[in-house]
Amino acid sequence: MDDAIIRKIKKVVSGNFDKSFDHYQAFEDRHHFFADLTLRLAAACGLAQEAKVLDIGCGNGASAAVLCRELECRVLGLDLSPKMIEHGRQLIKDPRVCLEVGDAVNPQAVIEEGGQDFDAALYNAAIFIIPDAAKSMQAAAACLKPGGSIGFSFYPQILSENGEELFPLAFDRCNLPRPKVQVITRYEKALEGLRECCREVTESAWERPFSEDFLVDFFSIPAQSASLFPRLDYEERRQLVPKLFAALQPEAETAKIVWRLATGKI
Repeated sequence: MDDAIIRKIKKVVSGNFDKSFDHYQAFEDRHHFFADLTLRLAAACGLAQEAKVLDIGCGNGASAAVLCRELECRVLGLDLSPKMIEHGRQLIKDPRVCLEVGDAVNPQAVIEEGGQDFDAALYNAAIFIIPDAAKSMQAAAACLKPGGSIGFSFYPQILSENGEELFPLAFDRCNLPRPKVQVITRYEKALEGLRECCREVTESAWERPFSEDFLVDFFSIPAQSASLFPRLDYEERRQLVPKLFAALQPEAETAKIVWRLATGKI
């Protein structure tokens, strides 16, 4: 991908997240989702108590907070969005958590000299919005101890009973144009990047029952609604999100929401 395009994408992503910090907190207060997903990703990585973790695409620190609280980890979180970082610093007062504005492809820029001894680098619901994901994982690997882990959780699938992806069906039923892409980096591309810098790569998934309320709340976050309706302003997107998922009511009893996880060791 051309460097100019990457810079443009990062600027747009950062702007979307700058508008999302309060929405993310309200969502997490209601669903406790990012905390749960973080612990599943940590378990998939075999993360030990008191591990030192690099949290890339940390947002407002939801992942960092639960890693610190539940596993007593020390966490350095990086995110492109100054507003998300500012909000996270206001929320999290534990000295074991440090949140910094930083680029996913250059974590070394915010790491103290001699501090590249992390046990793990985690991308919790973040890898799919990083345009140079493989480069980021290579940079993260350089910050880890030998045998350290890299893991990511990926953009949700909504699957029917027979495994059919239901996003296209929802758009078609609503007579809405499907987005050309919903993610910046596809799962297969992210997995390829992980395999380039890791051994023992393992894939798993977290399956949840279909929940219209959850999906509406999640995709009403400005940064997430942009993945569905990238050409519309936020208020238009917010109004369309409930319509989109209401269209899947016939499948609601048997459908599921799937978050794919992938982990590896360097």
